[in-house]
Amino acid sequence: MKKTFIVIGLGRFGANVAKTLAKMNLDVLAIDKDEDVVTAIAKDVPHSLIADSTKMNVLKDLGVQDIDHAVVAIGNNLQASILTVINLKNLGVKMISVRADSEQHKELYSLIGATEVIVPEESSAVMFANQISSDSILDYYAIASDYAMVQITVSNDFSDKTLVDLDIRNNFDVNIVGILRNKEFFVPFAKDQLKVGDIVVVVGAKNKLKKFDAYLND
Repeated sequence: MKKTFIVIGLGRFGANVAKTLAKMNLDVLAIDKDEDVVTAIAKDVPHSLIADSTKMNVLKDLGVQDIDHAVVAIGNNLQASILTVINLKNLGVKMISVRADSEQHKELYSLIGATEVIVPEESSAVMFANQISSDSILDYYAIASDYAMVQITVSNDFSDKTLVDLDIRNNFDVNIVGILRNKEFFVPFAKDQLKVGDIVVVVGAKNKLKKFDAYLND
């Protein structure tokens, strides 16, 4: 089942997060109080609405309590951002990522229930959207327009086959360049096996990486 997202606040960062998630054909709702920014994003994010996230009843009517992951990207309005996070927490949203305007606000958001706090200068919107699109993708680094390097957690059991048996390069057109196992990093050989809990560092085309992630964690 696809993860569902809501992006609240459609400034530059929030709009880019919402557009990137929509391009991946994920279920994303984008909201903002400003009619102009909602109109501007509507062609790229079909589910875009004018809404006030500081009002609990508004979020509840939108069905936010059933959303998997909320991204709060309200800029230059600390009070609105805080109220929104509190509302999301009270509605039972388990994953709440918040854009912070400064390092000083990180601890504040964590204290009121945010599960992740992002300072935009530290993480581009596109990289962040790709990372949150999958629970198993821990890190995402864009190498070129169509290529990336990612860290993916392995949840399926492949201990009965070696890497050469899995033939990942030919089957998925991606390359495993490293494995982190029990906090120890190593470059794998053909005879090595993937184990549950491994974190693999993989390079490839973005669409191929998504398919490989599904293979490791389906």
